[in-house]
Amino acid sequence: MNFFNKRNEIIPIFFASDNNYAPYLAVALKSLLSNASPDYFYKIHVLTTNLDEDICVKIKALATQNSSIEIISLAREIEHIKHRFQLRDYYSIETYYRFFIPDMFPQYDKALYLDSDIVILGDISNLFLTNISNYLVAAAQEQVMSHYKVFGDYVERALGVKVHNYFNAGVLLMNTKMFRACHIQQKFFKLMSQYKFRVTQDEDYLNVICKNKVKKLNIGWNKMPFEETGFDDIDLQLIHYNLGWKPWHYENVMYEEYFWQYASQTEFYDLILHQLKSFTDEQRQKDKETFEALKIMAIEDINDPNNYWNSVYTTRNYISKSVTNLKSLPYVKGIFRFVGSQGRKLIYEYTKYREGQE
Repeated sequence: MNFFNKRNEIIPIFFASDNNYAPYLAVALKSLLSNASPDYFYKIHVLTTNLDEDICVKIKALATQNSSIEIISLAREIEHIKHRFQLRDYYSIETYYRFFIPDMFPQYDKALYLDSDIVILGDISNLFLTNISNYLVAAAQEQVMSHYKVFGDYVERALGVKVHNYFNAGVLLMNTKMFRACHIQQKFFKLMSQYKFRVTQDEDYLNVICKNKVKKLNIGWNKMPFEETGFDDIDLQLIHYNLGWKPWHYENVMYEEYFWQYASQTEFYDLILHQLKSFTDEQRQKDKETFEALKIMAIEDINDPNNYWNSVYTTRNYISKSVTNLKSLPYVKGIFRFVGSQGRKLIYEYTKYREGQE
């Protein structure tokens, strides 16, 4: 294949879904392909544990002349490790599948991962063509963390990530070549065995692991349905109906007209409409309680002396004090004077290396 010919270039796109989210996946796919450029071929992979056969047929039927939709079950691969994943309320095991993309698909050096609860208004190829040669991912800032102080405090004090650098993991341009070179999947499993991130789980792990290797995207490529100071809708490319801002559960959600525009063009339209009409006050109250419980969870993790960032900070302080104390010994002073600046540089580089392994 001649990749210098734009018309032949493949754009690999990954989704992950279970049966519950399949109707919204269909809406996302319909919007993506309706706005796709004819100059590219959109190769779509849907990762799942098990999607019902009739759902698979409807999803695959959305493919166009310059796209393909492949549904890939990871049930066998995940069976022996599924007990290692922490799940809560609306999270399913599929949310972690984005970590497996680079190693499972080594034919790609770059790929897009997209959540299913989105609508795409622009041509996704424009996002794919972003240069991320020196970054692990390109992603937009997580607006929820900046709008709610408790969550902003959580990412800074429990994860050690500045709130303005914390990104939403629902729209990712992944440098899969660098993921493999940096052994990100292995680092994820190691980190998950040491710390249980409860608040946003997969997103927390990605932010910790990719820290300082993230290219910021304009939030127009991952816009939540609420007001954002300074944002102009002229830049609106992709809407992410995150948390409780879901037009299939609530009316008068910002940007809901785009969701229903594409939902009406899928075989799931009647089902989704029924979900909206049948969503009960009890379910709405449960949504509120779940969100409040999430805030409490964030506060608990902030105040946990053994949270990730407290543990890392304590370890670094211990190393720093140990080196300082070591340097104060008379015979060690002589060694430091002997090795000079090169020796100090070596110690500095080693310390940075150790930080990178954490």
